[in-house]
Amino acid sequence: MMRTALALAFFGGVGVFSAQAPTQQSAPAFEVASVKADLGPEGTQMWGFLPSGRFDATNTQLRLLIQNAYGLSRDRLLGGPGWISTERFDILASAPEGTPEGRMQTMLQTLLADRFKLVLRKEAREMAAYSLILARDDGRIDPALLRASADCDSLRNQSKMMVGKTGQPACSWRVMRHPGTGMRTYQSGGVFLNELANTLSSYVGLPVINDTGLGGVFEFELSWLDSQTSAPALANNGPSLFTALQEQLGLRLVSSRGPIEVLVIDSVERPTPN
Repeated sequence: MMRTALALAFFGGVGVFSAQAPTQQSAPAFEVASVKADLGPEGTQMWGFLPSGRFDATNTQLRLLIQNAYGLSRDRLLGGPGWISTERFDILASAPEGTPEGRMQTMLQTLLADRFKLVLRKEAREMAAYSLILARDDGRIDPALLRASADCDSLRNQSKMMVGKTGQPACSWRVMRHPGTGMRTYQSGGVFLNELANTLSSYVGLPVINDTGLGGVFEFELSWLDSQTSAPALANNGPSLFTALQEQLGLRLVSSRGPIEVLVIDSVERPTPN
């Protein structure tokens, strides 16, 4: 879980992850990237995809970077040596301004494969999970879930930016933390609900499976009180994520269990200095 005193925005479309991290020959790569071990005192961790085309990570463990690159909760990334959870790194990488965030996320996967020699494999494991379902028994979609008109499958692989109905760049999303309030806001300019489910996994501590039955891309805004990062005094300042999903988007999380796709780290190395 990220801890930061800044209102750092997170961008990126989370799709189905591949069985092995991509290479520069098979996937987009950042134009320039700097990777350094952070040997200073442990402090604030920050990472995020920025609208300027930069990816910036400070004081961040490799395990968290992998989770961010593939849109995984802690439970869905398995294996790896102990140092990926303790040693910290600073990364600064750049792409052309206006590069779609989903494409930048693939660039981060490429960087991890190139600089950390990261090799992953995909497996299915039986585990506890949540199902994301429609809250209404009649199957009607809440008006707050706006169907987007953009073709996100193609737009995310183009070097251009469009703006959706909510004002968020089309086919992208971001999660913002509001310092001092404990609130987080998820703004979608157009995501598949599988992507929303993957992001929710990071905040509920278990994999989330999209069982809404809804296809297509949706724009929306969701705000909730993040109990994992909030002081007790803030406990009544906003709805829980479970409540916010139902009241604001007409969705529910219910306990479930089943085969969940996970990524297993086959091999990884410390990066060589720049």
